[in-house]
Amino acid sequence: MVGSGGAAAAVQFNLRIKPDALTVLQHIAKEMNLTPSSLGAKIITDYLEFYYYKIQRGDVTLSQSILKAMFEAIDPKKINHISHVTANHIVSEIKSQEGKITYDVLVEHFLEWNRGNHLIFNKIPQKNSDLFVSKHSICRNWSEIQCKTYANAFEIAGQTVLEKDFDSDDSYSLEIARPSQ
Repeated sequence: MVGSGGAAAAVQFNLRIKPDALTVLQHIAKEMNLTPSSLGAKIITDYLEFYYYKIQRGDVTLSQSILKAMFEAIDPKKINHISHVTANHIVSEIKSQEGKITYDVLVEHFLEWNRGNHLIFNKIPQKNSDLFVSKHSICRNWSEIQCKTYANAFEIAGQTVLEKDFDSDDSYSLEIARPSQ
């Protein structure tokens, strides 16, 4: 997998860019507290991951306005059913890829999926749990479906959902008990 963050050593190669682009790269790198080289590597890796996941697999990226219109049209009475069906599909797909479902496997897939779709989905460690927070600007139905889908997937995998919050048009969160190691 491109940029999987595994133990494989990075390979160095030279790249030529226009002086104007280098100036912008240096400015952005400084703002991000990165070296221009590490920012350049991140940009290339992010592009390759996008190309691989979106184009090679045939995924379609929908604009925010399309997603908002689609999710606002969903009957709220159907959200529980949608989230259960979606969670079962997600868990089944991850099982076929990984062979097993664990807390860490689910977390890795959820974080990677959101990162690959350029969605903000952060894991914030708590004392005995992890808080997952997503910031978006789609709609309340999106918040509720996403939150319940992830919660259902964790529950299917035998994890304990401590709290769910989806009463917002622009964010949702869920807290999952971290399994003892």
